[in-house]
Amino acid sequence: MNDATGIAPTAPAAVHIDDRTGLIHDANIDRAAALALFDAAGDVQEGRGRGAIRRVESAQGRIVVRHYRRGGLVARLSRDWFVWTGAAATRPFREFRVTQHLHGLGLPVPEVVAGRFVRDGLGYRADLATREIPGARTLAERLPDESAEIDWVALGALMARFHAVGLWHADLNAHNILFDVSGRGVVIDFDRARFVAPFATSLQGNLDRLARSLRKLGHGAPVAGAPWTAFRRAYEQTIQAAAAAR
Repeated sequence: MNDATGIAPTAPAAVHIDDRTGLIHDANIDRAAALALFDAAGDVQEGRGRGAIRRVESAQGRIVVRHYRRGGLVARLSRDWFVWTGAAATRPFREFRVTQHLHGLGLPVPEVVAGRFVRDGLGYRADLATREIPGARTLAERLPDESAEIDWVALGALMARFHAVGLWHADLNAHNILFDVSGRGVVIDFDRARFVAPFATSLQGNLDRLARSLRKLGHGAPVAGAPWTAFRRAYEQTIQAAAAAR
C-alpha cells in the first residue's frame, strides 16, 4: 500500500507518470497539451478555500487549474512551497491518484486531467488541473442564498458513501463541497486525503470538521437544529445499509 494515500501504488494504465519532470496526466492527453494547461491564461476566481483557482479553455474543454497553497501559521513563512519528500508524496501526485480512484468507484468527484510539481531547492511548488463542473457553487456559497435550498438528507448520504469506502478527507469544510447545476453534491480537495478501514470511527472527525466550518462561517443554526439532525440520520442510515451489503 502507498504510505501517503493508503491505496496501491500501481498507476492505472490510462495515466502517464513522469517523476523526473514532475508531471502526471491522463494518457489520452499528450504531454505538451497537459503542460500547456498550467501555463495558460484564464479567469481567476478568489475566495474558494485557501486561494485562487484559474479556469482555462483548452482542447480538452474548460479546465480548472488550482495552485497548491498553504493555510494556517506556516503560510506566513511560505504560501505555496512544500518540503520535498519524493515524487509520490507530492500533493498533485497524491491528489490525482486518490481522486481518480474515487472516480473509478463511482463517487461524485471532479475528473482529474493533470498534475505537476516544480522542484525549488529542498522543496517544490505544484498545481492540479481538473475538468470544470459547470455551474458549480460551494456549500459556503449556497448557504447565504435563500433561494438555494440545501438537501441535508442527500448531503448526509453523500458523506456516508465516501466513508463506506474508507476515504478520510483531511479538510472537509463548506468550501470543499460543491453542488452542480442539478443540485448534485460533489466533494473536492483530496491532496492530503487517505484511505483507512471502511466505516472506521475516526472518519467521524470529518463530520465534526464540517460542523466547525459551518459555525465559523456563521451558519451554526443548521448545525444546532433540524438540518444537521436530518444530515446525521441520513448518514447513519446510509452507513448501516452499506455495511449490511458488504
